[in-house]
Amino acid sequence: MTLRHILAADIGGTNCRFGLFAHDADGLRLLYSVWRRTEDLHTAEDVLRAWDASNPSLPAAEADALVLAVAGPVLNPLCGYLTHADLQLDLRGITTRHGPGRTRLINDFTAQAYACLTPVGEQAHRVLPASATESEHEHGTKGIVGAGTGFGTATLIRDSTGAWLALPAEGGHTAFPFAGREEEAFHAFVRQELRYPYARSDDVLTGLGLTLLHRFLTGNALSPQEVAAVALAEDTPTRRWYARFYGRACRNWILTTLCRGGLYLAGGIAAKNPAVPACPEFADELYNTPHYLDLLKSVPVLLNADENSGLWGAAWVGTRLTPW
Repeated sequence: MTLRHILAADIGGTNCRFGLFAHDADGLRLLYSVWRRTEDLHTAEDVLRAWDASNPSLPAAEADALVLAVAGPVLNPLCGYLTHADLQLDLRGITTRHGPGRTRLINDFTAQAYACLTPVGEQAHRVLPASATESEHEHGTKGIVGAGTGFGTATLIRDSTGAWLALPAEGGHTAFPFAGREEEAFHAFVRQELRYPYARSDDVLTGLGLTLLHRFLTGNALSPQEVAAVALAEDTPTRRWYARFYGRACRNWILTTLCRGGLYLAGGIAAKNPAVPACPEFADELYNTPHYLDLLKSVPVLLNADENSGLWGAAWVGTRLTPW
């Protein structure tokens, strides 16, 4: 098999990650990666110029395949935009040396789903044990959720031919479920702060949500990074509430997707703060159900702590584009 080079990008609301991959008979390998601030990028041309400035030895136009994963709606395989940044992407005038068949735009959680099939998925750390068999874990539907600047969701299923197919979703924009008076008070606080009719997972589980939750509980206005530093590593009310909310979102996604092959946690918050899914409140809420406890306990919960996982998923898509 001839050595091919795939340029992948994982573009989130805060950071844009680039990765140069080699693909040959030995599989997929990450050769080089670099991060840039997304706020500095406004067009597809800006993205590719940022890459060329970082690694002039292989300009984007010389890659054998180009796959960009974006945190926002993908209107078609060449057009999309970011939900949490001022970046519009139109790749119709941008192709690799092999033509438009080797250029693709995908949702960032489509990339996170396919990352489960790469070495980073194999290295994911099991947070909670499960009663599912190894065969069910290997072949069963996989669910993916993740919190960072936004909250993403996806599902990985087998199609009629047995090949893996990622199903993107916008679960972060659905209404978040609150329970009890204290949580409803927080819901009212979020609605008032954001002037929204209801709070979404994007407003509760993300960096913005951490800031709002900590301010609601303590009165202190801190950045998401500051909240993580002072409240997530230790047993604090902020961590207990946040872990409960995260566990609830995970329970709902397991029940929605029936992902017997495992629920994978992606995104920067869990990766940088593994104490959150490890704390008791996360598991207590995950298994808090009047029905289907056996189903929930059959699903392994895994933490993908590799923050380049979206790059691996995008590169995996690159290996499946127009046959070489």
